[in-house]
Amino acid sequence: MTKTALRILSAALILIIACSSLSGCSETVKNAELRCPLPQEPNSVDPQTAYSNESLTIAANCYESLMKTDENGKLVLAAASDMQVSPDGLAYLFRLRKDSKWHINSNHEEIFGENYETAIDLRVTAHDFVFGFQRALAPETQSPYAQQLFMIKNAEKVNSGKLPVSNLGVRAIDDYTLEIQLEYAGSEFIRMLAEPVTAPCNRAFFEATKGRYGLGAEYVLCNGPFYLSRWYEKSNIVLRSNPDNEASQASIYSVTYAFTQDEKVIIDKLLDGTYAVAPLTAEQVEEAKKKKCNVHEINNGVWGLMFNCADETMQNPKMRLALALATKYDVLRSGVTSMTATATGIVPASCTVEGRSYSEVAPQIGLPAYNAVTAKKYYDECTEESSCHITVLCTAEEEDAMRKVIQDWQQIFGLTLTAGVEVVEADELERRVKAGDYQCALSKITTDAQTAVEFLQSFRGGANVCRFSSQNFDKLLNQLSLAGSPQSVVEGCSAAQSYLVQNAVILPLFYTSRYIASGEKMTGVKILHSGNMVQLTDAELLK
Repeated sequence: MTKTALRILSAALILIIACSSLSGCSETVKNAELRCPLPQEPNSVDPQTAYSNESLTIAANCYESLMKTDENGKLVLAAASDMQVSPDGLAYLFRLRKDSKWHINSNHEEIFGENYETAIDLRVTAHDFVFGFQRALAPETQSPYAQQLFMIKNAEKVNSGKLPVSNLGVRAIDDYTLEIQLEYAGSEFIRMLAEPVTAPCNRAFFEATKGRYGLGAEYVLCNGPFYLSRWYEKSNIVLRSNPDNEASQASIYSVTYAFTQDEKVIIDKLLDGTYAVAPLTAEQVEEAKKKKCNVHEINNGVWGLMFNCADETMQNPKMRLALALATKYDVLRSGVTSMTATATGIVPASCTVEGRSYSEVAPQIGLPAYNAVTAKKYYDECTEESSCHITVLCTAEEEDAMRKVIQDWQQIFGLTLTAGVEVVEADELERRVKAGDYQCALSKITTDAQTAVEFLQSFRGGANVCRFSSQNFDKLLNQLSLAGSPQSVVEGCSAAQSYLVQNAVILPLFYTSRYIASGEKMTGVKILHSGNMVQLTDAELLK
């Protein structure tokens, strides 16, 4: 491996939390069989199209990409045995391990018949990676993470249909040598090589599934630490340690993912030892700690006052700024007792830049300072002689504080403003915000984005909970995608989130968290994607 590659890998940490409080113990349960809850049944485990937390979790455990994270959260080689990077950072050469094979089993007899074991070439080759990248960027695949690969040469043109997939800058030099050429050198490229979307895909198997790839155990061919052994519809999915990937074979013999959303069932089964790893609500944290579970808090959300930029009134940035400048944020914060982590920006702490939490390396983003005079000026420019009605959605906890803020608004703006609070349950609030059925709301945005760049990209083009769209903002994101150093990434992210605050798209007040717990004797559990994806590839159960 070249010195350049080593420098890249040493800096390329991603958010990961290993349950290692007992890692000093050496005795482990051999052939351990675990059970874990999965909130929904995956609609597919195709790594190129996986998007839901459930699909990503299964794909991340069953497929191996060129890179992976080690027990310390550092990016290391996985399916690749060596990596070389050109001096300009625009060409990557990977040599693949020759000991990794696709795992085929009796499930596949349905596709290939009784000779299923010899029906296709089971070597994991560079050609499989080429086909995987081509599928990820082909327009007909509609991969949700295609945009994250646009740094690859011709990727954006391939994804838009302007060029055929054969023009993509990924090629097999021979069976075990892969070359990837980039349009520009970006600091996030290496991280993407550990994501399921960049996993290999065996073309012969894919074509044999006749459009059903990833839809059942018989339509999945795995090269990862686990393979998908059984898929019982509306019940569970069973993974087993993959004997055909000796270098990355999972220590755990099997994992059964039971489909359930019942919070009481989940906590009860975690506490009695039935479940090895499970999500928790904030109210369940103390109970889990009393049972000596390893509880991990992931700051994966931001809560504050947000505006629907597609609303007829709120689409005017001067109206949003008028309300922002007329708001006393201390009043809102003091009225909320369930949250304590004051937000210093929009990007949640779980999102990273070069493996470090963005909140650790980024400057604080100040909220628009209270200014009644300027607020009234902006308001008058928006309304002229017409009246304005505003409704703010919130839960019962924030009602009193929000009414105090509205009283300030009415005093500043006068009789032309009528405003009120609509109190709804938390589930209804989340549903309506996601649907864009609101004007203003005291609500939260949660993310499964790994990086600050990825999180900010979610505000592009109007497909976000604030329905925000701006060509100027998109230009900032385009510049950010070209950032070649950690410092330039931090500066670009700071400029982008400052733009969102100064245009009063969302005014961040608190960070919110997600909680994951593992049993007292579990070690080596990796928690990625802001707590929404759990890898058990290095997990062990201690005696």
